[in-house]
Amino acid sequence: MAKSLEQKLDSPFYKYMKRIGELISINFIFCVVSIGSLLVLFFPGLVSMHKIIYNYLHDIDQNVYKTFFKEIKEQWSFNWRIELLGMGFILVVGGLIYIDFVYIKRTEYNIIAWLSLAFLIAVALAGFTIFINLMLFNDYYKDDTFNMMLKKAALISRKKKKTSFLNLIIFGCFFVVMFICPYLLPFLSYPWYIYAIGAINRKQFTKISQEEVERACLPENLFLPVTKEDE
Repeated sequence: MAKSLEQKLDSPFYKYMKRIGELISINFIFCVVSIGSLLVLFFPGLVSMHKIIYNYLHDIDQNVYKTFFKEIKEQWSFNWRIELLGMGFILVVGGLIYIDFVYIKRTEYNIIAWLSLAFLIAVALAGFTIFINLMLFNDYYKDDTFNMMLKKAALISRKKKKTSFLNLIIFGCFFVVMFICPYLLPFLSYPWYIYAIGAINRKQFTKISQEEVERACLPENLFLPVTKEDE
């Protein structure tokens, strides 16, 4: 009986059903924490969920609820920077896109307004792509300053166009589903997207992290200040 129970607990079916339950729970907690903090912990929560998915993909057995809050605290130096940058980007670019939409809706056809809207949407997509690669890069390699990580994320977005474009396509699919069924948002949203892109980009970022470790060990880099800024 004990052996049978142990076999069931070790079965792939139980493991994935457990993960599904945990992802639903952690997504709900993320929504509550983000709203409760007036979005102050929105981006730190996303960083924590990326860490949870990283653990899943590498079969690291850790309590997901403890990991969620632990990562917010331990990566706070990274978190507050990405929070300021992310919220600033959303407010500025999102605000300009909204103004363009309102202007186009209330006026006759204006080529300049449409070109402006197209440019802003392109900027938003580029910013989102860099953000996703920054989150994935942070999962695999942390021994860099925030500014350097941001530059490398932008470089990855430019060099790895196929996977970056695929990340956008997958996000578009999730966005359409959430738009059609917004009631799914507290249960089936961003963690599932992270899981999908995490699995797709795992090999790529494993290779990138290995290259970064090798580069950091080169003689000319041994005495450079490559660690993150102090809190």
